[in-house]
Order: sequence, then C-alpha cells, then structure tokens
Amino acid sequence: MVSLLNTPPGFNTVHLDRILREEALRVEFQPVVDLRGRSIHAYEALIRGPQGSALERPDALFATAREAGRTQELDRLCVRASLAEFARQKLPGLLFLNITQSLFDCGWLSRPGTLDQLQKLGLEPSRLVLELLESDELLVDTHGFEEAQSLNRLGYGLALDDLGQGFGRFNLWQRLHPRYLKIDRAFCNDLSSDPLKVAFIRSMLLMAEASQSWVIAEGVESERDLLTLRDIGVQMAQGYFLERPSTTPSRELAPELRRSIDAVHMEQYALASRGSIEQSVLGLARPIAAVAPAARLEEVLRRFDLQPDLMSIPVVDAAGRALGILNRYVLADRLWRPHVRDLFGNKPCSQVMSSDVLRLDVKSSLHQASNLIADASFRHATEGVLITEQGQFRGLLLVGDLLRLVSEFQMQAARYANPLTLLPGNVPINDHIDRLLAGDARFTAAYCDIDHFKPFNDVYGYRMGDEVIQLVADLIKAAFSALEDFVGHIGGDDFIVLSTREAALDGLQQVLDRFGTEVRRFFDAATIDAGGYFGESRRGESQFFALPSLSIGVLPVQPRCFDSHREVSSVLVDLKKAAKRLPGNRMFVDRRSHDPATRSALGGLEGAWP
Repeated sequence: MVSLLNTPPGFNTVHLDRILREEALRVEFQPVVDLRGRSIHAYEALIRGPQGSALERPDALFATAREAGRTQELDRLCVRASLAEFARQKLPGLLFLNITQSLFDCGWLSRPGTLDQLQKLGLEPSRLVLELLESDELLVDTHGFEEAQSLNRLGYGLALDDLGQGFGRFNLWQRLHPRYLKIDRAFCNDLSSDPLKVAFIRSMLLMAEASQSWVIAEGVESERDLLTLRDIGVQMAQGYFLERPSTTPSRELAPELRRSIDAVHMEQYALASRGSIEQSVLGLARPIAAVAPAARLEEVLRRFDLQPDLMSIPVVDAAGRALGILNRYVLADRLWRPHVRDLFGNKPCSQVMSSDVLRLDVKSSLHQASNLIADASFRHATEGVLITEQGQFRGLLLVGDLLRLVSEFQMQAARYANPLTLLPGNVPINDHIDRLLAGDARFTAAYCDIDHFKPFNDVYGYRMGDEVIQLVADLIKAAFSALEDFVGHIGGDDFIVLSTREAALDGLQQVLDRFGTEVRRFFDAATIDAGGYFGESRRGESQFFALPSLSIGVLPVQPRCFDSHREVSSVLVDLKKAAKRLPGNRMFVDRRSHDPATRSALGGLEGAWP
C-alpha cells in the first residue's frame, strides 16, 4: 500500500486523473434498517478508491479532487457508479446518494441525459434519496436551492445529514423540509448512558414529526444504544452493529439481528428513574479554563480582548475550589472610570471578581435548580452559574441553558414522573414490567411502603411528610443505581423497584437498614426513646403511633409465570400487606412457585416467609 506520508508531490493528482479516466471506483453499500418493520429500508452508497492505493479512503480521494478543482467531475462519477452497481445487484428498497452542493449548483442531476440514464437502469427517481453534504450555504433564491426543490418535485427524496452539528443544519431543515433527517453519530454513541443525548434525540423526533420527516440514527455501534433508540421512537438506524459497509450487502436482516431489535431493554426507563439532573448539568456546563485568584487583572482583560465570544471566566484556587466569576460586562462597568484600569491592572484579579455568584452542586435537585433561577438577578444572569461538586469546580453554565434544562425536566416530570421525586409513575412502571415479562427476564419486583405515614403527616405536617418520602426515594436510588435497575414512584409513600441483578435482596436490605437510621433525625430524643408519639386517631381520640418504618413486599419473578403487569401488581399488593403485618423495618419475600400449572393450587400466601 502506498503511504500518504511518503507520496511525492503531484502523485495523488496523477492518481486521481487515472481514477477519473478509468472510472476506477469501488462502491460499498450500508443498509438503513427500519426498526419498526424489522427490515432493510434502504442502502447508502459509499465510495472507495482503488483498494490498497493512497486514494482508497474517501476523505483522501475528495481532498485531492478539491485541490485539483475536479470535485464536480468526481461527484458525477460517484453517482453514476453507485446507480450502476445498485441496479446491477438489483438491491431492494431505496438508494441513498451522498451529494455535494456542486451537483445542485450545476443542475446535472435534472439534465435529460441523467434522467435517461436512470430510465436505462430501470430506476425511478422515487427510489433515490439525495443526501445533502456540506450544504449549510444552500441559500434560498440560489440556483442550488431551486435545483434541490425541483428534484424533490421530480420524485427524488431529500435527506439532511449530521443533524445536531450547528444552526446551519436546522436552518436548512426549515427551508427544504427533507424527507429524511440523519442524527449525527456523536449523539448516538454511548446513548444508553447519557440522559442529555436522549433528551436531544427526543426533541429531534418532536420537530421531525412536525415537519413530517423520518429520523435515521447514524453510527449505531452497540445493542444497548440500538435499543435505546428504538425505545425513544427513532424509526431507522444504520451503523456497524447493524451491518458494516460491503460490496455485497445483505438483502434482509439476519435472524440474530431481528432478535436483538426485539430484545427486552431495561436501561431506558431505568435511566429515567434516577431523577437526577447531574449528567445533564455536566453535559451543558462550559469547560472554560479558570484563572487563579492571584492572576493579574491585565492578563484577564487581555484574554477577553483575544476571545470576543468569551463572557465569563471562573476563578478557582489551587485546591480546585470555585471562588467567583470575572464577567466581561461587570468588569467593564467597574473599570470604566479613568485610571481605574491602570490602578488595578497589576493587582490580583480576585480583588475585582464577583464572589456572590450563582452556584449549583451537580447533586442538586430540580427544585433547587428552579429556585436558583427564580432568585437570580440581572447581574447573576449575565455572569452565569458555577457548577460544583462538593465545592470543587466542574464548569460554568449559562443561566439560559439552565432555564432550558429545568423546563425540559419539568415537562418530562409532568408527563412521565412524580413531581416530588421525579421518578417514573404508573404508566412507565407498567410498561417496564410488561417489557421484562415479554423478554422472559428473571427479575425481582419489590413494593415499598412507609408504615404509619398518615399520622406522621397529620402531626408533623405535609412538608415534613414530603421530606420522608424524598428520603425513601433517595435511599432506593442510592441502592439501585445500576442500568439493570428501575425505580418507580406509584404515588404518595409507595415505591416500586424492579431489578435483574442477583444482589437485589441485598440492596433492599440496605434500604431498610438505612431508613431505620435516617428516619430518626425527624424526631427529638424523647420521641425516639418512647418509640413513637401521640396524635389524633380518625375518631378524634388521642392515640400512640410508632415511628415510621418501611415495609417491602418482594416477588422474585421467573420467566413465563405472569402474563402482564396486572398479575404482578396484584401479587405485590398482597406481599406488601404481609410485610406490613411484621414489626419494624421488614421485608417479606414470596418463595412460592408462580408457574401457571401450580399457582392456583397454592393460593393465598402459604409457602411464603420473611
């Protein structure tokens, strides 16, 4: 193979001339998979230079063509080769062709000769999708834009790639209304563990629905990411996990790939069940280089001069603690008087920084983030928010970004989650149980309920009651934070845990032990010593109530023992009642067989024990 580093000057240009003259291109195809229909919807044509040559890679090939001023000539050859090979193999479905702006500008695609060639190959324009590359400047009232619209009217489909790479792509989307939208691979990589990426793709789906476009996820390289895409509603996908590019691609999905697409996926709702804005905040925080408090003010001002888009600089000491913010506009206001810059230029920047700034710990709740925004002044909004973790600087967040994040979480909470804990409510809980059952998964289902909660709420007030509920939520989330776990909040003081881990019972015991300790902080020493307090019964009489405790009914679920979430829920309710009959913080585990052949014979809770 010829090394690109050692090629003599002009070698690649000569090599390109031979490729164009001899039409020495190789075409590979990568399937675009319909996740709903479990079928191959289309193929994307990918061009390669002669195998083993310096121009085999498409980036080297097109870079050389640009340098030689022959991009349009290479583009035409790529399209002709792709069409001919697609027709020769008689591949089913649609063909995606990567088209640069030069072909739209010159009008070659709509010329009679090009259309005649399509007719000879037996290909209708409706089977072709033109994928626009590097077309952010395809402006309205230009020939290229008119050509794209004309091709669309002729029956060609349009696709926009690399969605998410900048405002230009959204602007072009709005102008052209393409049939297909391709989400950039950066947003699909490791999607299953990144709530911010999930939120982004959800927003793309909503906009795509409004514009009647289909969404294709590119760069899918793992089963977990594929199933996350499927679960959040993405219609189509392509990537190495589905199939690598090949000169002879598959004509239908392999059986094992169908099974992967149909597989049960626990991570998606489990991810949402944690109810934390931590990863989203860190994902939005700007990684702006901080300055030390001893840095000279003149150095900071010079940095602002060199970076016109830089609005704020965090000040962080040697131990990593966030001390304050230096903001462009606040400094300008403070230094506008004559000679002030001369007086302070050589002084430490800490003397003029803003120390009373907005701060948000990554572990903060949605409620705390909302309050922070509500209390922000105009100056605070200009400076931004210091993102910290136990006092250590993690990044700088614009107030507008935080406001959008809070709004997004609030909308999700209103639709899917309990507003107090932000944990998934009844619908996601039921869906997740049904998904586990459909996948024949072995899992542990647990129903957690706070004992003596109503009298506690009546005596100590609903605010204190909410704190106890939040305590239970936090303890459960701390014990069940793996991707294999799901935590849901039915409502009130009732919670559901679903876990496929073998150590689920250990996690539940941890919750019980910690609750027994943590709940004591809500009472004074005398109440703790007495083991309870006096309150008013439902009859209006004075009655002694024990301290709140936690009861958990546990159902180990074996494959093919239950048909739906309704059956599982029914058994869990009985198990929870059995647990509540036990004193203190206790767990009641069902040891019965729930095989359909023996379930009716056993009946009741005989055969179960704590």
